[in-house]
Amino acid sequence: MLSVRLPETMERDLKQFCAVRKLTKSQVVQEALAEYMVTAQAPSLGKAAPEPDLSFLAPDDPIRQFIGIAKGGPSTDEWMAITRGDDWNKP
Repeated sequence: MLSVRLPETMERDLKQFCAVRKLTKSQVVQEALAEYMVTAQAPSLGKAAPEPDLSFLAPDDPIRQFIGIAKGGPSTDEWMAITRGDDWNKP
Protein backbone atom coordinates (compact mmCIF):
# COMPACT_ATOMS: atom_id res chain seq x y z
CA MET A 1 0.00 0.00 0.00
CA LEU A 2 1.26 3.45 -0.87
CA SER A 3 -0.18 6.89 -0.22
CA VAL A 4 0.84 9.81 -2.39
CA ARG A 5 0.07 13.48 -1.86
CA LEU A 6 -0.74 15.40 -5.01
CA PRO A 7 -1.17 19.13 -5.53
CA GLU A 8 -4.86 20.07 -5.59
CA THR A 9 -4.84 20.89 -9.29
CA MET A 10 -3.21 17.57 -10.20
CA GLU A 11 -5.68 15.64 -8.05
CA ARG A 12 -8.60 17.46 -9.67
CA ASP A 13 -7.21 16.73 -13.15
CA LEU A 14 -6.69 13.09 -12.21
CA LYS A 15 -10.29 12.77 -10.99
CA GLN A 16 -11.60 14.26 -14.24
CA PHE A 17 -9.32 12.04 -16.31
CA CYS A 18 -10.52 8.93 -14.46
CA ALA A 19 -14.18 9.90 -14.72
CA VAL A 20 -13.98 10.41 -18.48
CA ARG A 21 -12.12 7.15 -19.08
CA LYS A 22 -13.96 5.14 -16.41
CA LEU A 23 -10.73 4.18 -14.64
CA THR A 24 -9.72 4.23 -11.01
CA LYS A 25 -7.02 6.56 -9.76
CA SER A 26 -5.01 3.48 -8.78
CA GLN A 27 -5.16 2.10 -12.33
CA VAL A 28 -3.92 5.35 -13.83
CA VAL A 29 -1.13 5.82 -11.30
CA GLN A 30 0.00 2.18 -11.59
CA GLU A 31 0.16 2.41 -15.38
CA ALA A 32 1.97 5.75 -15.30
CA LEU A 33 4.49 4.46 -12.76
CA ALA A 34 5.12 1.27 -14.76
CA GLU A 35 5.72 3.33 -17.92
CA TYR A 36 8.02 5.70 -16.03
CA MET A 37 10.08 2.84 -14.66
CA VAL A 38 10.47 1.24 -18.10
CA THR A 39 11.57 4.56 -19.56
CA ALA A 40 14.03 5.14 -16.72
CA GLN A 41 15.65 1.76 -17.40
CA ALA A 42 15.99 2.43 -21.15
CA PRO A 43 19.53 2.92 -22.46
CA SER A 44 20.86 6.41 -22.11
CA LEU A 45 20.44 8.74 -25.07
CA GLY A 46 24.01 9.90 -24.51
CA LYS A 47 25.46 6.73 -26.00
CA ALA A 48 26.87 7.01 -29.48
CA ALA A 49 24.77 5.50 -32.24
CA PRO A 50 26.18 2.41 -33.91
CA GLU A 51 28.04 2.95 -37.13
CA PRO A 52 25.83 2.48 -40.20
CA ASP A 53 26.31 -0.69 -42.24
CA LEU A 54 28.04 0.48 -45.40
CA SER A 55 28.91 -3.00 -46.69
CA PHE A 56 26.78 -2.38 -49.78
CA LEU A 57 29.17 0.39 -50.88
CA ALA A 58 32.54 -0.09 -52.48
CA PRO A 59 35.41 0.91 -50.16
CA ASP A 60 36.33 3.84 -52.42
CA ASP A 61 32.75 5.02 -53.10
CA PRO A 62 32.70 8.82 -52.66
CA ILE A 63 29.21 8.74 -51.13
CA ARG A 64 30.65 7.18 -47.94
CA GLN A 65 31.88 10.55 -46.72
CA PHE A 66 28.35 11.97 -46.73
CA ILE A 67 26.47 9.19 -44.94
CA GLY A 68 25.26 10.27 -41.53
CA ILE A 69 26.35 13.91 -41.72
CA ALA A 70 22.77 15.20 -41.43
CA LYS A 71 22.23 13.75 -37.95
CA GLY A 72 21.33 16.59 -35.63
CA GLY A 73 21.17 18.97 -38.56
CA PRO A 74 18.26 21.00 -39.89
CA SER A 75 14.93 19.28 -40.45
CA THR A 76 13.34 19.03 -43.89
CA ASP A 77 11.09 21.97 -43.02
CA GLU A 78 14.10 24.03 -41.98
CA TRP A 79 15.94 23.19 -45.22
CA MET A 80 12.89 24.12 -47.27
CA ALA A 81 12.62 27.46 -45.46
CA ILE A 82 16.34 28.09 -45.98
CA THR A 83 16.27 27.28 -49.69
CA ARG A 84 12.79 28.50 -50.66
CA GLY A 85 11.90 31.11 -48.08
CA ASP A 86 9.89 31.15 -44.87
CA ASP A 87 6.54 30.95 -46.64
CA TRP A 88 7.32 27.78 -48.63
CA ASN A 89 4.63 25.72 -46.90
CA LYS A 90 1.89 28.32 -46.56
CA PRO A 91 -1.39 28.06 -48.50
